[in-house]
Amino acid sequence: MYRWHIMDPIRFEEELKVTIQALGWRHDKRYLPLQDDIASVAFWYQELPGQKFPKLPDKDYLEII
Repeated sequence: MYRWHIMDPIRFEEELKVTIQALGWRHDKRYLPLQDDIASVAFWYQELPGQKFPKLPDKDYLEII
């Protein structure tokens, strides 16, 4: 089972590629690199015409110092 907790949004305009390292355990408590095949897809359904989206905050406003 995988648990995800992403605090910051991941911003992209057209494409996104994510690399995930999957590790298991051998019987002698050593790491076992797994060969998992993970795939995902996202769809956006919207009736047109839709309401205008609010303006997004700029990158300087979102920066965490």
